[in-house]
Amino acid sequence: MNFSLAAIGVLLPVMIGPLPADDGMQVLQVQLCSGGAISIPIGEQETPPGQPCPAKACHAGACRKKI
Repeated sequence: MNFSLAAIGVLLPVMIGPLPADDGMQVLQVQLCSGGAISIPIGEQETPPGQPCPAKACHAGACRKKI
């Protein structure tokens, strides 16, 4: 009995199969009233935000006339 229990314990990972890979991305799953669902990824953005616009192209700078 003890040997068969050990054999089942050794073969258990083979019977279960591989576990799903964790891609590190967290998802917020929201259920809708109509029965559907929306998945909203949360966490870090895939691409970092771009550089701010150059100073000579910005119109919000201090280059306006002062009264």
